[in-house]
Amino acid sequence: MKLSLDSKLSIPKLSKFHKDFIGFSILFAFIMVSLAFLTLALNFKILEEKSFQKAKATQVQEENSQKPESPKPKLPGKPQTQIVQSKNSHPLCKGVTEPWKLVPDPEKEGQFVICNSQTGNKMAAADELNSVLNNYRVAHGLNALKIDGTLCAIAGERAREVSQNFSHDGFEAAVERHNLQKSAGENIASGPLTAVQFVEWSWDKSSGHQANMLADWTEGCGGVNDRFAVFIFAR
Repeated sequence: MKLSLDSKLSIPKLSKFHKDFIGFSILFAFIMVSLAFLTLALNFKILEEKSFQKAKATQVQEENSQKPESPKPKLPGKPQTQIVQSKNSHPLCKGVTEPWKLVPDPEKEGQFVICNSQTGNKMAAADELNSVLNNYRVAHGLNALKIDGTLCAIAGERAREVSQNFSHDGFEAAVERHNLQKSAGENIASGPLTAVQFVEWSWDKSSGHQANMLADWTEGCGGVNDRFAVFIFAR
C-alpha cells in the first residue's frame, strides 16, 4: 500500500488597502516608540538641569554663608558718656566740697554734673582734643588713634546736635548718614573746658567715659561746638 501525503497551504493575497494599512500601522508604531524615547530623553535632560541648578544654588548659598558680614556700628550699651559741666550753682552740688566731683543726675540715666570744676571760660578746640586724648591713651600704654576725616565730620555734626539736645539720641543716625561700616563709640560733655580738663578731669573720672577712651579703638576724632565737646571712636 502506498500512502501519499500532499498538503497545500493557500495564502490569500492582500489587497492594496490592507498593505497600506499594515504599513501605516508599522509607521505609526515606530513614530510612537520614537516619541516615547524622545520624551524620556527630554525628561532626563530636565532632571539633569534641575539637579545642576540646585547644586549650583547650594554652592552659592554656602559661599555666601562663609562671607563675613559687613561690620555694623557698635553703639554704647548705656548712655554713660554724658557729663554736664557745672559750678556750685547746680542743686546736686550742694554740700560738695571735693574739686571736680562727678555727681550722677538721678533724673537722667548716665548723666553727671561736675561740681567745683574751678575752670574759666576757655574752651577746647577739636585739634587740641585729638592731641590730648591721644596723649592720654599713649600714657596708658595704648596706641594713638588715627584721626579719620569721616569721624571728624561725624563729631562736628554731633557737637552741633548735642548743643541742642544733650544726649546720644542722634549718634546712630549720624553714623548711618556717613555709611560708617565700623564699630563706633561716643563721648560727649559740656564745658567750657580745656582739652585736658575734658579728658583728664572729667571723662577720666567717669567709668563709662574712661572705658571708651581706653578701649581697643584704632581711629577717632573730636568735635566742638560752642561749649560742647564730642569725641567719636571707631575700629
